[in-house]
Amino acid sequence: MKIIVTGGAGFIGSHLVDSLLNDGHELLIFDNFLTGKKDNLSFDGNFRLVEDDFGSEDSLALIKNFDPEVCFHLAAQSSVVVSVQDPVLDFEHNILQPIQLLHTLINSNCKKFVFTSSGGTIFGEPENIPTAENDYSSEPASPYGVAKKKLNEIIKTMTSNTTLSYSILNLSNVYGPRQDPHGEAGVVSIFSNKYLNGERPVIYGSGEQTRDYIFVQDVISALIKSSKIQEDLFLNIGTGIETSVNQLSASLKTQFLSDLEPIFKDARDGELQRSVLDNTKARKLLNWEPQYDLDSGMIEVKNWINP
Repeated sequence: MKIIVTGGAGFIGSHLVDSLLNDGHELLIFDNFLTGKKDNLSFDGNFRLVEDDFGSEDSLALIKNFDPEVCFHLAAQSSVVVSVQDPVLDFEHNILQPIQLLHTLINSNCKKFVFTSSGGTIFGEPENIPTAENDYSSEPASPYGVAKKKLNEIIKTMTSNTTLSYSILNLSNVYGPRQDPHGEAGVVSIFSNKYLNGERPVIYGSGEQTRDYIFVQDVISALIKSSKIQEDLFLNIGTGIETSVNQLSASLKTQFLSDLEPIFKDARDGELQRSVLDNTKARKLLNWEPQYDLDSGMIEVKNWINP
């Protein structure tokens, strides 16, 4: 099968690429390498890597000529902090370029568009925990969340009455090997790297803010399963388990046999206090469930950082 992956050299994208290539698919991969890394790709399989924005004129022409059957859209400006500081940049990468991509795919023979949305931001500060797909009790707290939520709506509108169906997967906080331990996102990888190097991790705010941590391979499983269902899907992909940053830090401290206490700093703008997703719908419609709990997933991260 001919498949496009945008953001294919990134943390989640590269794991998806590995799985798709192992299954024998032909891939066209886009990555501008602002955050993706060539080291994440094995360069073993039937694929072409394009070092460019997926929404550039040249890239859109390549997509049209490639004529894919499925498109996995993972590329994004993924920093909440950057979206607050530069909302125009966020809008360009998370709204305008995806619209151009969708327009090109609708005018091709592509049958499925799979989009990784953000379950941790699009629901704002939710009233209900765990949060279900239809629980929009408040607006997103950052331009990043607004863009993700708006693109969800645009996808639904643009694909209406076309032959292109969608799977929008609202991901909770994804972690695992290949996640950048030096970036803003990915607290499991960041804290693990700090403890391994004998450094104190930084917690912003009280540390009582909670998240739903899901292992990257469980996300890949959901992505692939959703691509094989022709109906439109709007699903939460998380564990449904709420973990505070303080709890996470204490668990990693034990994993790395560290006696270092975290440093507490002021909370960051746009950060939610609670976020955990209800995955009931995904379990039913995808016949999917997480295979990794947080302890087993953190062991995988530890072994990757310190093989």
